[in-house]
Amino acid sequence: MDRPDTEPPLESMLQALVETIGTRQKVFLGELTDSLGTRGFGPVILLASAMTMLPTGIIPGVPAFMGLIMILAGGQMLTGHRELWLPPRIYAIQLPGPALLRGIARAEPIAIKLERYIKARWQFLVTWQVFLWLIALVMIFSALLIITIGAIPGLPFLLAMHILAFGLGLTTSDGRFILAGFVIFLPSAWLAAWLSGLL
Repeated sequence: MDRPDTEPPLESMLQALVETIGTRQKVFLGELTDSLGTRGFGPVILLASAMTMLPTGIIPGVPAFMGLIMILAGGQMLTGHRELWLPPRIYAIQLPGPALLRGIARAEPIAIKLERYIKARWQFLVTWQVFLWLIALVMIFSALLIITIGAIPGLPFLLAMHILAFGLGLTTSDGRFILAGFVIFLPSAWLAAWLSGLL
């Protein structure tokens, strides 16, 4: 469904996901990414990180699946793609519709509050290719950690915080979130690695 450009981007994204899920018990992962249309990688990254951090992240396998999405998105960003392509087997991964709707319901009040502070600024952090490459590399590294230690409670949340900031920045063209993502990255990755025993 086409929406006016003036509609708040985060609320528009959540509404598109709700419409896609509907009343179904199961929904394909690829249907969720398709529902975001031609909005680029930002909403996909935002979706994957949010699903890792929200209660949906405690569903077995969800952090690993979201990590795969992040790796695919990062790899395709590095190769100059503008939209995400999913292999058929990953596209067909099924996720629980009711749990997704509960997660979206929890995210909606946060999205509404965030919309008040979002403004297109510092756009060189969003558009310059070197920053897009850095975002992609950080996301791939973080996603590998999520897949490796994602079964440890709380660690996927830590490792998805900066990716959520990247997704917000790319979705809303607000470079402050990109900068925040880079600032959060090193301490959160170090803490997650230390808590997991990797350090």
